[in-house]
Amino acid sequence: MPGSYRWGGAMLAALGLLLLSPGVAQAKWLRAESPRFIVYSDRGESVLREYVIQMETFDTTLRLRHGLPENGAPPRKLPIYLVRDRDDLKRTWNGAGDAVAGYYSPGGADTFAVAVLESASGNDDSVTIRHEYTHHFMLQNFPNAYPAWMVEGYAEYYSMTRITDQFVEVGRVNTWRSTELLTGKWLNVADVLANKRGPKGASWSDFYAESWLLTHYLMSDPQRFKQFQAYASAVARGADPVEAMVTATGMSTDALDLALRKYMKTGLVYTQFRRTTVTVPPITITALPPSADALLLDRLELVAHYFKDADPGYPAMIRARAARFPDDQLATLALGQTELELGDPVKGRALLEDWIKAHPDDVEAMFVLGDHLIDQARAEKDEDKSGALRDGARALLQRAAQLAPNDYRVLYAYAQARYGEPGFPTTETQALLINAYKRAPQVDSLRFELVQVLIARRHWREAEALLKPLVNSPHGGEVVDKAREMMKRVQAALAAG
Repeated sequence: MPGSYRWGGAMLAALGLLLLSPGVAQAKWLRAESPRFIVYSDRGESVLREYVIQMETFDTTLRLRHGLPENGAPPRKLPIYLVRDRDDLKRTWNGAGDAVAGYYSPGGADTFAVAVLESASGNDDSVTIRHEYTHHFMLQNFPNAYPAWMVEGYAEYYSMTRITDQFVEVGRVNTWRSTELLTGKWLNVADVLANKRGPKGASWSDFYAESWLLTHYLMSDPQRFKQFQAYASAVARGADPVEAMVTATGMSTDALDLALRKYMKTGLVYTQFRRTTVTVPPITITALPPSADALLLDRLELVAHYFKDADPGYPAMIRARAARFPDDQLATLALGQTELELGDPVKGRALLEDWIKAHPDDVEAMFVLGDHLIDQARAEKDEDKSGALRDGARALLQRAAQLAPNDYRVLYAYAQARYGEPGFPTTETQALLINAYKRAPQVDSLRFELVQVLIARRHWREAEALLKPLVNSPHGGEVVDKAREMMKRVQAALAAG
């Protein structure tokens, strides 16, 4: 967590007044593109513009706090879909719980976020997205092996950032977490540092709350912030997360525990920065075609591979809606993917092949079909049929990679399509995966794919570095189990010389 406590320069680049055409002003679903985001909304141009400004300001805040160039831009803009309520959110993910107010989905088919936006300011509605965006930002810029408490506490701390016309306020109190600390189980700091839940009955929510408080304590004072930086650097180099905290702060874990309890009672401090300008970043707003009203949100279930959670009536609904928009890209993609995954795969493949013939530069359609053919090849037991499917995928994705050489999804899928070629994994396949990973280090499956290729090519140190963040993942589960298994193999190879 390298960083800086400074704040300077104009928060956002100036922009002259953006004039909208009458078609844009009257459109329902709009698309806004700024230097770091692509945001979709049907709430109207003013709400959309304000949200984009809020997110751009938040990104700039993170950049300045971490010593990054103020006007820097990520290798890939994050798409965010603003929805009106939880019913609309469930159109994107039918399996989402009733308490879900937003989510972040990093995957091989796309990386995007969905946010319920009930107010125009976005300050109260976007806590979830700011939490997840902090993860996204840190993985993109500082993909080190931080302990679980720090990963989550850091995101909780920045999620409460409040942006007004005059100020940016960082570290405001998270009333949910503070209430949990006052009414729930207080964990021993040593357990939190070591990624343990502590006593019986303690939950991950208790762990998150104390992680937030520990982060808040370290971030709220310039001297403690320096200790936090020293700690982060030490654990990134492999130091024990408990011992490193004792060394950085000069306090035993018991003394730190007492300090946290006192800090909680005496009042938490947040940092306020004055915004030097109230100008907006360059924002281009365009109207989406009418098909977006009917299909934009529902297609996300397919894009994120949530189609297993889809309602039984989903295929029929997509077919009926797509039929209203002949020769429309979104309708064709939605219908084609629906048939491939939930209906008639032969019909879906034919539909997309015909579309690609008529639109030979449509990278999205090539990716969708190529990615599906790879899945079919893996499931096919007949080697000749599997090989033919993979050949078809490789041809499509090679063309897509030529047209979109910086699209991580295409590069990742093209690398997968090359499995089974002579000399696999070749240096070219490794280069494809490295290029894709640099653009989307947040995607676990991509990271695992690259690790497997690095292991096959005996690049043990590089594989170890990529596995460390996964081993420390606070969410546990199959990702952590798989990472630990691979790490044992990598470290055994390193030990053997």
